Amino acid sequence: MPRRTVTIIIPTFQRRESVLRLLASLSNQDFPPTAFDVVVAVDGSTDGTVEAVRAFAGPYGVSVLEGPNRGRAGACNAGIRAASGDVIVLLDDDMEAVPGFLAAHARAHESSGRRAVVGAAPIVSSAESPPFVRYMAAGFRSRLARLGEPGYRLRFRDAYTGNFSVRRDVIQSVGGFDETFRAYGHEDYELALRLQSAGVELVFGPHALAWQHYEKTFAAFARDGVARGRTAVLFADKHPEVVESIKLSEYGQGPLKWRVLRGLLLRLSLVTDRVPGWIIAAVGAAERRGATRLDRWYRYAIDFFYWYGVREARRGGAPVRGREPAGFTAPSTRPGVRDA
Repeated sequence: MPRRTVTIIIPTFQRRESVLRLLASLSNQDFPPTAFDVVVAVDGSTDGTVEAVRAFAGPYGVSVLEGPNRGRAGACNAGIRAASGDVIVLLDDDMEAVPGFLAAHARAHESSGRRAVVGAAPIVSSAESPPFVRYMAAGFRSRLARLGEPGYRLRFRDAYTGNFSVRRDVIQSVGGFDETFRAYGHEDYELALRLQSAGVELVFGPHALAWQHYEKTFAAFARDGVARGRTAVLFADKHPEVVESIKLSEYGQGPLKWRVLRGLLLRLSLVTDRVPGWIIAAVGAAERRGATRLDRWYRYAIDFFYWYGVREARRGGAPVRGREPAGFTAPSTRPGVRDA
């Protein structure tokens, strides 16, 4: 069977240098440059990304789509509509593809079966990396190890679309991403669930590897954590049949002491919107003093922000792009594979 043509879609927001690093890595692929092209879907960036990409000189074709800030789902859909390749590869802007990345994705679609491929996306880290980056890298290594276990069958909750491929006709047949997911989180799961419901097999592609340059601080991640709680409610409203298989059903799980403390913090946050800022400050202090159980600080704080977002979504249907509570001073960032 002849090798299929590929269109790589890169959704991006305010990440010019990251996009240029990714484009440079795609210049070194073990794949004919005439067999693929790249569409950079710029989601309302004002940092010169459009001009930088247009000036980029590579061995493959690159086009730029400009649009208003509408969220990652909308940017991906714009790229899908503009794609000409038989296979769509979605790649987040903080990735750096290894030489065999694209060939591995293409090989996975050479059979006639309907499948979607979740590529490996380990986080770059070292002893010199910030502690939160090391924490996220360790967690993602564990996730990739699980996906790579012999006989493991991927579920929708295992999917992320920061390194993901599917035939163009297949993703178009299910309508692409749901653009009501405008904030961080769950647009991946929602798409993967509809693909699986349509008979598409989810598979892990360990050789379709792109390194993830994770640059979020904990404060930035906390902001996204609130959005993830809100979009969990949106996801559950759209697909109530899966509520028992996502985090939204796990409020009563975990150590009793933490559940009691979390409940008190959530109640206190009804009185003052400074609680999230206090938690971010406490985690920052733990980082600076090198707390021995920093992973526990991260784990519980991440849990709080998720449930804070859930509570806000359930209180009168708060919009996912509404006012942020005090303490969220970090700029909104969109790179990074979605966490489970």
